[in-house]
Amino acid sequence: MSTLLNKPRAQWIMEQEGLDGLLGASFENVLYLSNLWSENFFVLPRQTQVFAIVSRAKLDRPYVVAGVGEAANIFESCPRGTPVYLYGLHVRYVSKEKPLEEIEQYVKQHVVDGKRFANVVDATVAAVEAAGLSGGKIAYDERVMFPDTMAELRHRLGRATLVPGYQTFRRIRAVKTAEELRRLKKALALTEQAIQAAMSVAKVGVTEQEMIEEFERTIVSAGAKPVFTQLVFGRRGGMGNVMKRDVKLAAGDIIRFDVGCMVEGYNSDIARNFTLEEPSAETRRLYNAVLHGEEVAAAALRPGVTAREVFETGVKAIREAGIPDYRRHHIGHGIGLETYDIPTLMPSDETPIETGMVFEVETPYYTLGYAGLQPEDTVLVTESGGQFLNSISRQLEVWHS
Repeated sequence: MSTLLNKPRAQWIMEQEGLDGLLGASFENVLYLSNLWSENFFVLPRQTQVFAIVSRAKLDRPYVVAGVGEAANIFESCPRGTPVYLYGLHVRYVSKEKPLEEIEQYVKQHVVDGKRFANVVDATVAAVEAAGLSGGKIAYDERVMFPDTMAELRHRLGRATLVPGYQTFRRIRAVKTAEELRRLKKALALTEQAIQAAMSVAKVGVTEQEMIEEFERTIVSAGAKPVFTQLVFGRRGGMGNVMKRDVKLAAGDIIRFDVGCMVEGYNSDIARNFTLEEPSAETRRLYNAVLHGEEVAAAALRPGVTAREVFETGVKAIREAGIPDYRRHHIGHGIGLETYDIPTLMPSDETPIETGMVFEVETPYYTLGYAGLQPEDTVLVTESGGQFLNSISRQLEVWHS
């Protein structure tokens, strides 16, 4: 099973912070540590308590805490032999007529016949003790953990030191492994395919909703999840994402895509502009300026420079290319298990750029009463600068159906 966790980086950061263990509680961090995909994070986000715990000494051995209903998912997702601590009640019956398949035998073993803990706290305490962390310093997902659960864990794990770890997880995840890069490229390729599919139905009179449906149909048909589909026409593109979607495409409208999907837990986030007829010279001039700034910013993504410096380089390039008053709060962000991973290319972010980070570099220009112009692309940081991973044109295209 290919690994998501960047073990050398996790080891290094945990040593820096004096950590003995990590306790992931979000969809992203549970998947990252254990490869467990729990759909309940999406279905019941305010009720789901599924944890993955690892020690610094054995980063490749996750201890999973979950409701008993997750047993089949654990069998399918996690490495064989993963220690599992199930809690609660989820009734399963066993057929007396047909022999059980391997996954069914696993569910029977753990749900029907196995030991189940009364609640998530009992299960977590047992997992922490089994991982050898009952007296250690553990970073946990403070933005996800339920307050009452944390209060009880602090009481029950009196010898352990529990510290907020949201930013620690993000630091570890900032540099991607080969498997993460594979998934990101797959999500990107599918998003580009879906943009082309949506444009295949573009014509005067089509509605935003009709094009959105074509985009999302392509994503779902490939087994992925649409995450956001901001597809707007004309001057609506200057306002952001508004939910009225019955607007019809006019001949001179600029179509703005800002879209993303999730493939195997990993996200895409790219933007494109199209028109059905040749845009004005002014539109071309403005688009060329923001595209130039995007390309300059991508080239500036070299190891050692800061996110702030890349921001300043990109904005300066746009101003010099013909938009002297260009301003933005950021011109890009990391991408991965979260649509916005760290760092962010903005004035206040002094994070050093590292080889293996993956960014969405974007330089939008939104004008009320006019349109939204927005190139946004996926860029891998290499020793010599940013490498575009996109395959479709970054130009403002005149679409001929």
